[in-house]
Amino acid sequence: MFIMDYSKFKNLKIGHYLTILLHHSSHLNHKKLEQELRKVGLTVERFIILHAICTLGGITNPSSITRETILEPHAISAVLIRMEKDGLITRTAYAKPKNMIRIELTDKAKTVVEQAWKIIPDLDEFWEGCLTNDEVQTLIDLLERIKKYNLPFIYGNKKNSGQAKPIHNNKTGSLTGFQAKI
Repeated sequence: MFIMDYSKFKNLKIGHYLTILLHHSSHLNHKKLEQELRKVGLTVERFIILHAICTLGGITNPSSITRETILEPHAISAVLIRMEKDGLITRTAYAKPKNMIRIELTDKAKTVVEQAWKIIPDLDEFWEGCLTNDEVQTLIDLLERIKKYNLPFIYGNKKNSGQAKPIHNNKTGSLTGFQAKI
């Protein structure tokens, strides 16, 4: 019979604690986002893909979406097929190279994304009351740094760490836009 030493769990190292804390916070935020997006008929994955397509100018290809998101290529392909069936995107082959697929938002998707963006400010309640505007900016900066540092170790150069970064107004607590490195 295996006897487990439970005492080691009382003395977690900071890495263990941060991992658990980030996972729990991420899960809570994901659940809240899921609840809000459901109101406009979107899943979180569809919203992430639609947001990436919008960030890329409304017309793109699957490889660019893969580089811009943390989602896996096979998952993106499956979601894109379902999104096309639901009338959110069109998928057409480029003339050259013929094996490249062009992804474009439909008017239906543009409407849904606009509705989703109207809901997203409601997610501020997740932070308000527990963080000051300066703390929100610090949190954004720290999480961006962690992401940028770890992305190459996990995905190599297959993911874009230069995603559009939100511009946060510390006085009002709101986002005033996005800054992209091109």
